[in-house]
Amino acid sequence: MLEIIARGLQNQDGHARSQIGAIYRRLGYDELEPLLPAVLEAIEQPAPSGEMFADGVRLNGLRVLAQHHIEEGMQACADYLRTQNPWASENRTPEILQILQAYGAHAQRILPHLRETAALFEKGEQNFPKHLSERKAKAVREAIEKIEAAQDRPDLRRLN
Repeated sequence: MLEIIARGLQNQDGHARSQIGAIYRRLGYDELEPLLPAVLEAIEQPAPSGEMFADGVRLNGLRVLAQHHIEEGMQACADYLRTQNPWASENRTPEILQILQAYGAHAQRILPHLRETAALFEKGEQNFPKHLSERKAKAVREAIEKIEAAQDRPDLRRLN
């Protein structure tokens, strides 16, 4: 079964991948652990087709990495925040930032990346409404404040 899920995460269609990503919630950590490298890859490498639906598997992957405090998930959140499909990104941005905040004070190492991202959003994104980019920049800055104030340090796990 795990092999089927891993292969599904490599499907060339973003919608198909997102259907696979919904399975994460049904698996315990011991079941998920061997899949986590494939989950991270599905976040980092979007499907070449079905781009409009590809965000589901990426968000679900980020959630599962954060839920289990997988260290590599912090950078994956920060990278996806910046490289996500602009379509409806003003709605996904707060979700991604909330996922990142699950890492508590550990996410402070990502702050320089977040500051750069906020500045990029503030300048405006190509072919994206300026007021929505500014909304995203504001959300990133608010998350930065929360991460700076974070005290909790959950035990992190690393992918092998």
